[in-house]
Amino acid sequence: MEKILYILLVIGLIACNPDKKRKVNDAEAKFTTSDASELFFKNVRQGYYDKETMEEAKLDIYRIKERSQAEEQPVLNLAIVINWRYDEAYVLTEPNTYLQQQDTLKIYWQDSVQQTGIYEYLPGNKERHYQFASQVYNSIQDAHQLSTKNAQGERVPVLATRDEREAFRKTMMDYYRLVDLY
Repeated sequence: MEKILYILLVIGLIACNPDKKRKVNDAEAKFTTSDASELFFKNVRQGYYDKETMEEAKLDIYRIKERSQAEEQPVLNLAIVINWRYDEAYVLTEPNTYLQQQDTLKIYWQDSVQQTGIYEYLPGNKERHYQFASQVYNSIQDAHQLSTKNAQGERVPVLATRDEREAFRKTMMDYYRLVDLY
């Protein structure tokens, strides 16, 4: 009997643990939510976020509490916006003041075998926000080193600490669950 309880407990724990290495298709933008996903977010995940409500626009904006709010280094945060009038959700890229000085936000990535690339973001519509955030999320999942350039043209790490990466990753996972991509 004890073995059966132990096996059920292990299965239950495995079922509750989401795949932390899962990647998404950054071209597969989706913004519609379901009642079930909204209920899950509001009952389970909302407590991990600071909430801002814009009554006139019928929007709720959520920013993860564990995000970095530093201004002296590059910080790339996200916000989840729930448009409850249309049952939609959006992910917004929120660079801090350090990064907002650039016309085009460029994030340089490098993997362990020295392959490199650039993600470019120009502020714009919800599709651009989604695509850029998903590209950065996939880079985090691939353990890429991420950097940007400062005003002097020198490379500066971005999302370099485990806490910054986890805040970004968790926000994206919550967003993907909200729009039923996970």
